[in-house]
Amino acid sequence: MSVICDLCGQRPGVLTDRTVVNNGMVEFHFCEQCYAGIRRSGLTTVEVMSRVTARLGKECPVCGTAAEDFAKNFEFGCPECYVHMRKVALSAASAAQGGKVRHTGKRPNDRRRNG
Repeated sequence: MSVICDLCGQRPGVLTDRTVVNNGMVEFHFCEQCYAGIRRSGLTTVEVMSRVTARLGKECPVCGTAAEDFAKNFEFGCPECYVHMRKVALSAASAAQGGKVRHTGKRPNDRRRNG
């Protein structure tokens, strides 16, 4: 069973980086391309992976649309955004509808009049 790169999630993780963080061992697996990019960035693997983890659920891995982009114009970049940023969408819908996420109709408190 091969290990997948922790950064891109696409290629085999052929390089392993072990680091002590908060008195515990953390292990990351990287493909050669991602590891070369990390080395060029001047950041440590822990710094890079911390940034990636902070973006989880706040950025679409398919199109790159970020939660900040969605907050500006209420538009996602692709259909996968709805899957990866579900909490962002629900939070925005709740805020726009006065704390309610469930749709209650055009006139929720108005009874229809017959006749």
